[in-house]
Amino acid sequence: MAHHFLQAAALRADFLRTVRFLFHVIMRRVNELEIRPAAIVVGCGDVGSAVAHALHNAGCAVVLADRADPPWTRRGMAYTDAWYVGTAELVQVGACFCASVRSIPFVLDRRDMIAATTWSWQGVAEALHPIAIIDARVVKRQAPASLKTNDSAAPLTIGLGPGFVAGVHVDIAIETAWGDTLGAVLESGGTKPFEGEPRRVGGAGRERYVYAAKAGRFQSDRCIGDRVAAGEEIATLGGDSIAAPLAGVLRGLSARGARIGVGQKIVEVDPRGEASLCFGLGERPRRIATGVVEALLRRGVIMDLPRHAQSASLHG
Repeated sequence: MAHHFLQAAALRADFLRTVRFLFHVIMRRVNELEIRPAAIVVGCGDVGSAVAHALHNAGCAVVLADRADPPWTRRGMAYTDAWYVGTAELVQVGACFCASVRSIPFVLDRRDMIAATTWSWQGVAEALHPIAIIDARVVKRQAPASLKTNDSAAPLTIGLGPGFVAGVHVDIAIETAWGDTLGAVLESGGTKPFEGEPRRVGGAGRERYVYAAKAGRFQSDRCIGDRVAAGEEIATLGGDSIAAPLAGVLRGLSARGARIGVGQKIVEVDPRGEASLCFGLGERPRRIATGVVEALLRRGVIMDLPRHAQSASLHG
């Protein structure tokens, strides 16, 4: 009888130790999640992806939102492929596609991934109550959407690129034009207007791009980084052949099945011929992303960057 009593007491003690351990693990997890602010980035191109990457490294739980079958071309420098194959990785940080709002918290709970989704940013905001919403679509020729509200409890709104006026469309605007002010944080006034001509790369300007002559579905068996010859067929759009505009490597190529609108960029050839330059964080997106993080730090929305994030922002 005494033996059974001692055995039962030992089992109870083991059970209580296990319960206490699990309680501390759960409470530590809850506390970690409570201090990890959510942020929504709209637009999964290279700029939006760089912003999402920087905010993740700054300690935010990041949701990257875009429409179904997005046309963004620089897929080696973005999370765009998550919309097509379910996952994507950019400089050691992954993104996982979430088909429903309910699955987003499970991805964010991993703490090592960004959640990608086609749900509207408004719907995601209602579910997560983010600290900030960043419009990273960088619309060049159209008036930007207004994100700013008069609700003092609303999340901070940040707009990237031409047309945004701080205090009118958004709380803060970020300069996206090349130059000394690239990535500048504007708390009043507007960003520079769209100048119309891209920066030259390897001696080539606009001639390194192909723009859609019509709307349709994009189809291609080629990959980012592939070497191409001038005039070589590399894709089709709505059944029409698309040729490489010059010789080099494919830095930009819309994904197979992408929904393309008239005038959208669908191909970019880098004449320098270095495939490695087609992947990772580009200089311009990285500087813009640094501006977004700086804006959140200025407003006290996030605290000082973790040491690893500071290193990433400095060394890219």
